[in-house]
Parts: sequence; structure tokens; C-alpha cells
Amino acid sequence: MALIRKILGFFLKIIIGILLIWIGAAVGCVLYQTLPFIPWVQKGPAVFIGGFVAYLLIHFLLYKPVFSHVLAHELTHALAAVMMGGKVSSLEASDKGGNTVVNKSHVFICLAPYVFPFYTAVTLLFYLVAAEPHRIYFIALMGFTYAFHVVLTIYSLSHHQPDLQEGGVVFSLIFILTGNLIIFLLLVCLICPTVLSWSQAFHQTSQWVFSLAQIFWAWAAPYLSRLRGHAS
Repeated sequence: MALIRKILGFFLKIIIGILLIWIGAAVGCVLYQTLPFIPWVQKGPAVFIGGFVAYLLIHFLLYKPVFSHVLAHELTHALAAVMMGGKVSSLEASDKGGNTVVNKSHVFICLAPYVFPFYTAVTLLFYLVAAEPHRIYFIALMGFTYAFHVVLTIYSLSHHQPDLQEGGVVFSLIFILTGNLIIFLLLVCLICPTVLSWSQAFHQTSQWVFSLAQIFWAWAAPYLSRLRGHAS
């Protein structure tokens, strides 16, 4: 029974991985089409980029806030565990690393910190309740915290991460890349709604999912026909 579960889990992971690549490619195509049309000199996008660049300068020239990253990482593990119906027994964070003890193990729980920009999400909550004249400051902070997430996620992945073992390294990296592409697409919708609204993002992504499936089928159909011919 355990062997059957293991085999089924293996094939399920392959199917989910293919779907993630498919969706990630579609989101990537939408971003590729959208980014050239973003008016980066306008107030919202310019302020976001300013915050992003400000973090890069601080990180590479002055200070790397490793403890803040570890704390966000462990808090996201805890949040993901609670969302999955689990319980958190303990949470530790320091400059040298951290540990969160939960009563269940799951790929989503393990990989959530590499996708979910914790401080950007907190900033977004303040942005949503802020008065309109003050929202621009939170856009700058979103750029700052998003750069924090991107740079320190790459930094973390460049070191040995036991979290990736739960789903396997290849599957985990696919999950992380696709998740981050989706998060970035949502940020683009938030910052530049006149260029890409939420509904447009969903519609265009759906169209690309369908288009990529057609492209793949057009490529694969001749090979499948040959295989059928050899089999008969």
C-alpha cells in the first residue's frame, strides 16, 4: 500500500510540475507582452522602481538584513502551516538561520516562504487602508520589500535548503519560479492597472495557456502519429 501511494505521488508530482511549467510559461508570455508598455516614468511605477533600487543599493553596498529575512521566512512557514490546518509548536529565528516546528509536513508549507513576499503583503494591507494621498509611500515600500524578497530568496536558494527536499529539488524550483512569476504579475496589475487590469491578466493568461497547448499539440502530433504507425 505504501509503495502504491509512493508511485501515485510520484506521477501526481510530475503532472502538477507540468501544469506549473505550463502556467508559468503563460504568465511569462503575458509579462513579456506587458512590460514594454508600462510607463516607468509615471508616478506609481517610478516610485515602485525607486524603492526596488533603494533596497538593492542598501543590500549590496551597506547591509544585508539576514535576520529580517529569516524571521519572515519562519513566519511564512508558520502561516502556511496554519492555513493547511496544522499547528505551530515553536518558531526560532537568528542571523544564522531559523526553525519552525509544525505538526504536519507539506510541499506548500515548505516552499511558501520562497514565493510569498511576507513584508510586501504586510505593506499591501497598509496600502489598502491608507488614504489616497499617502498610498504612494506604500508603493515605494512595496518596491523596497519586493526587492528584499527577490534578492534574499535567490541568496537562500544559492545555499543548501532542506525545504526543497520535501518535493524534490526540480519540482520545488518549478514551484518557486512559477509562484514568483504569478506574484510579480499581480504586482504589475496593482501598480499599473491602466496597462493591465486584474481581469485582463486573467484573460490573457488563460489565452496563453490555451495557445501554448495548441503549439505543443502541433509539435507533438506528428511524433504521436509516427509512434502509432510503428505500433500498428
